[in-house]
Amino acid sequence: MLTGPLLSVIHWHAYPSIDVGPVSLSPHGIGIAVGYALGGTLMARRAERWGISRDHVWNMLMRAVVGVIIGARLFYVAGHLNQYWPNVIDIVKVWQGGVVFYGGVFGGILFAYPYMRRNSLAFWSVMDAAAPGFPLGLFFGRIGDLIVGDHLGGASTLPFAFVFTSPNVAHPNPVPACFISGCHQTALYDWWNVIVLLPVVLLLDRKRWPPGFLIMFTATWYGSARFFVDFARTGTATYLGLRGTQWISLVLFVVGSTYLIRLARRGGSPPQAPPGEAEPSAPGEAEPSASGA
Repeated sequence: MLTGPLLSVIHWHAYPSIDVGPVSLSPHGIGIAVGYALGGTLMARRAERWGISRDHVWNMLMRAVVGVIIGARLFYVAGHLNQYWPNVIDIVKVWQGGVVFYGGVFGGILFAYPYMRRNSLAFWSVMDAAAPGFPLGLFFGRIGDLIVGDHLGGASTLPFAFVFTSPNVAHPNPVPACFISGCHQTALYDWWNVIVLLPVVLLLDRKRWPPGFLIMFTATWYGSARFFVDFARTGTATYLGLRGTQWISLVLFVVGSTYLIRLARRGGSPPQAPPGEAEPSAPGEAEPSASGA
């Protein structure tokens, strides 16, 4: 709900959970599920360009979803340990919300990787096919964050600061300004970021690039933006002055930009290997000549 002169402040009523009979569901979880399904559908439609069948895509996604849930939850718990002590049983209550995007990505890749190996699917081809699905999934996941009132930050005087009309929000220990004068809503900033990132990745996808380019471009863009956005956040643990998500973002930026710089220095954009030809292996295997990751 918007009030006052053009975005002078955003008054928002959060809905951290929806009761369906005896079960309490998180709109954030629903947003993640929708985003995962649509991102997977987009990946399946594009994967044949890399010689990957739709059946392979959905088989990988069915395995990856277990890793997504486990990884996303573990990353969240690691940043909010005070919420789960001494009630450690609450760690498994994923349906109540509390997940981290990065954890879901890494967990999903880890659980899908054995299937790639067994079926001789080129790792970087799979990642490039999945690249646009990441911002698409986040688009819906961040809508869930906005609904439940999570990913809040400190006091803000920006014209799009959030003032919550109910004390019931998903974010742990929100600052008082969130209910009085306004605070940062970093989920909104991240949402704006992926709104721009998705069409850029789809536009780049019209050209043929070296294996790994699309996913590394996506990681570099998202990691750099997320690093700065998370300075506005509160409520998560810090390590050497940075939040866990910021350290991951920094690694993504360094690894991704290193690849892109090496590609630029070679002065060319060699096309992706046609299906059936040798392509770069996954990390830990023989170093490919075109990977640079």
